[in-house]
Amino acid sequence: MLVSFFVKHSISISKFANLSILSFMMIVFLSFSISCSRSETKRLMVFSAASLVDVLQETADDFEQETGTKILFNFAGSQTLAGEISNGAPADIFISAGNSPATFLVEGGHINERDILELVENVLVVATSDNGEFSDFSDIQELVEMDRIAIADPDLAPAGEYAREALDNIGVWSSISKKTVLSSDVRTALAYVQTGDVGAAVVYRTDVPIAAGVSTKLLIPREHHTRIVYPAAVVKNAREPMLGKEYLEFLRASYVTSVFEKYGFVSVR
Repeated sequence: MLVSFFVKHSISISKFANLSILSFMMIVFLSFSISCSRSETKRLMVFSAASLVDVLQETADDFEQETGTKILFNFAGSQTLAGEISNGAPADIFISAGNSPATFLVEGGHINERDILELVENVLVVATSDNGEFSDFSDIQELVEMDRIAIADPDLAPAGEYAREALDNIGVWSSISKKTVLSSDVRTALAYVQTGDVGAAVVYRTDVPIAAGVSTKLLIPREHHTRIVYPAAVVKNAREPMLGKEYLEFLRASYVTSVFEKYGFVSVR
């Protein structure tokens, strides 16, 4: 009887041991598979002008699903981003609001001029609060009557360069330059309008709908400023150069172009 007991239970213990080993091997296999899957997920670092945040975030999921890639965005003023890249920041793609930051990187040897493509164009407008003193703004000369006007800092974002150029060509810059508030980017300029810190902001048309309580009051004719184009390129030291090229082609697809247009951008023809 005693022998029978040990024989019976030794078999059970043996089965338990085998099952434990099998379970352990399955856990190791699954852990290894998950680890491999994670290590195989490629990451694309995109440095982009802040005015493109809505379009790029809205379309990112489609590219990620198509390619199995995780897109990481760094949104800021274009010149700020160009400075970061020139100092060694790990960017795969650079998308600028304006040519000067891209030219800066070309001259610094960080991107190839022949690799630059134009994605879209933008338009300058004057925006004011819907409920403020200048809610019925209709004439560019009214800027002279305001205590403060906001534009993006020309040293940080091309939007500021375009705004200053347009206001100078129109003939009002000399009268308002000393009361102009400079912001880090267009959206910050709009935030100043929302808080009532300024009477108006000269910004890109595409950013205005994002600012609650603020509306476009005047379109600035294109002949008053340099063409506002968005150049994009793969950075020379990109970790994923081929994937970067694939992403830029994705941004030129008809579906993405329609999203750009939905947000007020103008297609490059």
